[in-house]
Amino acid sequence: MVAYLDSSVLLRYILLGEAAIQHALAWGRAVSSELIEIECRHVIQRCRMQGELDDAGLVTAMDRLAQVLRGLSLIKLSDPVKKRSMGAFPVSVKTLDALHLSSALLLAEREPENTVLVFSHDLGLNRCARALGFRTPLLS
Repeated sequence: MVAYLDSSVLLRYILLGEAAIQHALAWGRAVSSELIEIECRHVIQRCRMQGELDDAGLVTAMDRLAQVLRGLSLIKLSDPVKKRSMGAFPVSVKTLDALHLSSALLLAEREPENTVLVFSHDLGLNRCARALGFRTPLLS
């Protein structure tokens, strides 16, 4: 089995120290879109600019991000991923969620012998992932 993480799981760990990411990483292999780093760095900087992170919080957040990124395999935002994300989905999803789901679909196609579990705290992304046939352990 392979764990696919979206940014909501990583951001809750980075910003709040939430342990749900440990459940995702326990599956042995963790994968995400390269979009995860862009999203997380953007949110960290936004939190810093809005005064939600002080110097120590910023350092902790960046350390946590680097630690998790070292253990993730990242799927490039390739033309096939972008093209798939432009298409229809069985459930309405936001653009960045479509990119994550397209990456997870590409992973599932490339590795049909592995079950891909999608880890997200986003209800809309989870609904669509389920409609696409993925298991979503964090579905609320």
